[in-house]
Amino acid sequence: MERKNLTEAEKLISMTETPDMVSPDYLDDDLMIIDNIKILGVPGGIRPNMNIIAICMRGKLQSTMNGEPIVVRERQVFVCPAETTIGELMVSPDFEYVALCITSRALQLFLRGYISVWNEIVYVQKQRQFEMTELDLRFYEKIYDLIRLCLEYPGEEADRGYRREVLQGFLSASLVGLCNLLQRHTELEVPAPKQNISLFNQFLDLLQRQQVKHRSVEHYASQLCISPKYLTMICKKNSGKTANDWIREYTLADITYELRNTTRSVKEISNRLGFPNTSFFGKYVRDHLGCTPLEYRGQG
Repeated sequence: MERKNLTEAEKLISMTETPDMVSPDYLDDDLMIIDNIKILGVPGGIRPNMNIIAICMRGKLQSTMNGEPIVVRERQVFVCPAETTIGELMVSPDFEYVALCITSRALQLFLRGYISVWNEIVYVQKQRQFEMTELDLRFYEKIYDLIRLCLEYPGEEADRGYRREVLQGFLSASLVGLCNLLQRHTELEVPAPKQNISLFNQFLDLLQRQQVKHRSVEHYASQLCISPKYLTMICKKNSGKTANDWIREYTLADITYELRNTTRSVKEISNRLGFPNTSFFGKYVRDHLGCTPLEYRGQG
């Protein structure tokens, strides 16, 4: 019988056309650790529901993220935020990597005060790949060895809770270290707390988790128990973009993914993404993408 309540990691695996080939080294409700090519070697485009953080140990990867080309080489770390469309993926024969797939809620839990660094660099600046020094590589190799040891340690059934806590401690340390690497790469100083950064982070998290993102600023503001004007001010101060800008950006990401990577009809996509009718949906696509939905699909 098919399970209805899949974890985010299990949903990510189910997106692949060959789920039987996927063999995570660790899997739970919020985390997946992998060190093989199979999870990324997926024909066509996918849109992971988890954040992917991967280190290229050897070889080269070429792909697109939301239509933008990216090339990742040896000793680079690359990040793929949740709900980002990955397409046209090609890897060299010698490509090797280690990767962590993590839900946004777990990322916020592990990073805590450093989540603003992640949001600034990954969502606002949209940087996707970063060079690693020899010291960086040694640090993450050691952390990964400890994680593997934790996973392989036999122990008793009663030890599982402890091992999970230890594993999460290692992961938290590696993610905080990653934020330091991202800051150093972008030559940013440790950012001074911006006005209500916590509310801005909550807004982004809320927006990412909504299937229907095409909603009014008032809708999101009410979820956060603040006024629409205050939400727009918070977004502007923390990212330089308004709340409407963020809503439109995420809505267009949903639209382009559905048109290019699914066989759903225009009417089905319109309903799925919360538009009142296909006419309104068509106008929205023409206004922002410069063509009709079917024309855009044909361009793929």
